Amino acid sequence: MTLAALALFAERLKIDFRYNLNGDDGKNHLNWQNGTKKVRDSFDAVSGASKKMSTKLLRELQTVEKKRIFPKGLYALLLFAVTSPEQAKEDLLSVEKNDNMLTISFVHRGNAYRITTDEKGRFDLLTGFSIAEGLATNTNRVFTIKPEFIQGYQMPAENPDEKAEAAKNVQGATDWNLVDWEKVTFIPDTYDETAEKIWSGRLKADVRDGILTVSGGLKKIDKPKKAEAAEADNTEPEKPDAEKEESLSPPEAPAPDEKEPPKQ
Repeated sequence: MTLAALALFAERLKIDFRYNLNGDDGKNHLNWQNGTKKVRDSFDAVSGASKKMSTKLLRELQTVEKKRIFPKGLYALLLFAVTSPEQAKEDLLSVEKNDNMLTISFVHRGNAYRITTDEKGRFDLLTGFSIAEGLATNTNRVFTIKPEFIQGYQMPAENPDEKAEAAKNVQGATDWNLVDWEKVTFIPDTYDETAEKIWSGRLKADVRDGILTVSGGLKKIDKPKKAEAAEADNTEPEKPDAEKEESLSPPEAPAPDEKEPPKQ
């Protein structure tokens, strides 16, 4: 019974994310728990990386045998709490709130992400995430926006000289404010279709006084049939009890752990 209980517990992932959209106030954190593993993480200004290696550890939870089992957008969103505040500005992180409904949008490494909640502020891993990939080219980690997505750019029909001139006018654009979003097509951001198991569930998101929070629990399940994938999971987000909430709270002065690359 003990082994069975441990196996069941290991299939759950609890998340406690906090990010100040108005600027770094020293309280941003990403705390998470998978089975008996508890991580209380934040940004380390000295190393320019996360203190407890969440970038690497969450990547291992996101993929199994190189197959993605939860949305790219969730992974990218959570890492804002453990990266430099400048990253959010560069990636145009923004949150729109309508009553309790949120729309979270940002760009990262040539992709654009959009996360939407229901009327109660919950986003479902199977239906709440969308992505537009391949909007930029990558040269030594410099992401240059493709000309066809720039505002006012029109590809000439046939003339090679006109094509070259048009491309030159937008060459080297890295400012995502120049993108014409009417030209961008979003598709569902979910999981690898060949994966056997996936992370499923809903997380609760809210923004108050510029503080974006995400919390709740996910569980690993057998991948649903395609017709079922669009159905929302009606379970409420898991809430840790008082003891677990205390264990997930960020420490006052955690020591930097092994360094990671400064970028997500």
